[in-house]
Formats: sequence, structure tokens, C-alpha cells
Amino acid sequence: ILEKTVELIKKIYRIHKIIPPKVTKVVVGLGYTGVVVSAYAYEPFLGLASTLPSIISKTDCSKLNFAGELTNRPIRELLDWSYGTPSLKKIIGIATLNGVSQHILRIINPYKKLEIDLLEYIKINKNSTITFIGLIKPLIRKINRITQNIMIVENTISFSPELKQFKLKQNINQLKSEEISTDILICTGSTLINNSLESILEKFKKKAQKIIILGPSVSMIPDILFDYGIDIVGGIEILDSNATMQILQEGGGTKLFKKYLDNFLTSIYFN
Repeated sequence: ILEKTVELIKKIYRIHKIIPPKVTKVVVGLGYTGVVVSAYAYEPFLGLASTLPSIISKTDCSKLNFAGELTNRPIRELLDWSYGTPSLKKIIGIATLNGVSQHILRIINPYKKLEIDLLEYIKINKNSTITFIGLIKPLIRKINRITQNIMIVENTISFSPELKQFKLKQNINQLKSEEISTDILICTGSTLINNSLESILEKFKKKAQKIIILGPSVSMIPDILFDYGIDIVGGIEILDSNATMQILQEGGGTKLFKKYLDNFLTSIYFN
């Protein structure tokens, strides 16, 4: 998915004769990694990707030998990092991909954007079954007010007491065949970072009535995600890149930088 998305981006720049932006700042924060790209005639664009602890805690992935030189490297090189094996380089690559995508979306945006609340659009009711791959606590709380038929699959974060009321699994391979059938499958953008999204889509293909992927890490052009069977792609658009980068480099996360979004999950596109 990521490799095809990068190739599509390169093709768009080539066909439309758009000058690609340059990477002007990179911050590897505790919660998110941010990459600022600057393009002619536009304010800087900021792309984010979750700095997954399970990746950066590995001794072979915890540092970059060329730190301090990233803004001198060609943006195509950083884009190519996005489809490598899970590593800090991959996280930076995905953040770069998201930043570049914001540039393209500002110039060329043929996608159908959701203009109403996501929950209103998917029309869940008390009988709907919802499966989350990854934790999106605010959305889980909102959906729980409508239905209690919620399954959460997450293997890297300990479950807090408030989540004990739901069906909990550590891995999708623990799901029984009847548990794979669900009305709505909601994945976090981290599934792209840890290279699990393709296997998830393969498992839930024709089993989920609607598939959604959400989060800052998936703020990219949605074409290839749609091609792989995802129905709704929800990312974000940062309004103040400087203020957000200041928060990232001081160890902050979404709770602090969401005030610099037009609305959380501001770029929700549907197929």
C-alpha cells in the first residue's frame, strides 16, 4: 500500500509538472514524529506519524546515524523509507508521505469529503458490531453510547479498567471465525507503520461491511487505500505547523496539538 502510494505521488508530481516540496524540519517526538515540507507559494505542510514505542525501543532502530542531515536529503529518499520494514526510518518516511500528501491535496483534491459527523454517516445502532484494531479511546467512548457490541484488538498497550467491559484480544489471530464478521472495522494508522494493515484487510475481506482507517498517521492521499478495500480514510490537516512542532519536540501529543486542527480528523474521505 505504501509503496504504491509513494509511486502514485511521484507520478502526480511528474504528470502535473508540480515542483515537489523540500523537507525543512524533522522532529522525532515521544508521541509523534513530525516532518515539515515547504513548497513554493504555500505555507509549510506538516506530516505526522506515530512514534511507536515498540519500534523505537529496539536497539537497532533507536537512533539515526545521520541525524542532523535529514533536511539535506532528497525528499524522494525519505518517501521511499515509508515502505521499508518497521523502524524509525519508516516512521520518518510515513510522516514525510503525509506532509507531501497535504501539499498535493491542496492543489489537486478530487476526493469525496465527508461533510457530516462520521458516526452519523456510518449509521450504527444498538445492534451494530464494531471491531477496533488499535485504541482510539475518544471514538470508542462515543460509539459505546450507541452500542456495547465492541471488540478491541491491541497488543502493545495495557488495557485500562474502563476497557474491561469490552471484548479484548491481543492479536487478530486470536479471533474466532464468527468474531471476524463485523459491521464496522476501524483501524488506526499505526497498522501502516507496523506493516500489519495488509494482513488485516486480507482477514476481514468480505467479513466487514465497512472498513475505516483513522488517525494522524494516515493523512495521505487515499487512492491506494481505497483500492485495497478501505471505505473511509480519516486523517488530519495541521493549521499551525510551527506550534505543533514545538509541542512534538517537547514531548506532547494529540491532546495538546489538536487545538491547531480545524477539527480533529479534518480530512475524512470516503470511497
